[in-house]
Amino acid sequence: MTHTLPSAEVLDGYFGPAVEVTLAGMRAGDGGPFGATLVNSEGEIVVALGNTVLRETDISGHAEMVAVREACKKLNTLDLSDCVMYATCEPCPMCVAVMMWAGIKTCYYASTHVDAGDNGFSDMHLRNYLDGSDTSTLDMVHLGEGREDCASIWTEFQALNAQN
Repeated sequence: MTHTLPSAEVLDGYFGPAVEVTLAGMRAGDGGPFGATLVNSEGEIVVALGNTVLRETDISGHAEMVAVREACKKLNTLDLSDCVMYATCEPCPMCVAVMMWAGIKTCYYASTHVDAGDNGFSDMHLRNYLDGSDTSTLDMVHLGEGREDCASIWTEFQALNAQN
């Protein structure tokens, strides 16, 4: 995909709020040096926030993840396909996944994962696991038999969806 970059004025208007709340959050001890602004198709800011990992004691409190959560609640939808993410740093694989699940098609970011790693926030163990170059960090074990209780969830799911 190729994109025409927004103007410097537009970028400033979307990155600026993310930087402000991130700096305030870092000073308050809320989280690390990561922020995000989610913008709808009208160009309106839906949410602008920083990382909340420390405040919430939640390892998944990354700025992009929280932005998606808050936007879904605010807009009462799971479909954010008309939104664009502006992230102060390249999103980690978890945040990329949540953006994809929400249907977000574009994310502009400033700093890179290398910059994050240079400052003590490396996500290379995730990237290496996902690209298959290092599977030592997590053993994923599929139990192919003996879990009929888990398989029955799909039957119930299909029955419930057939009613709708």
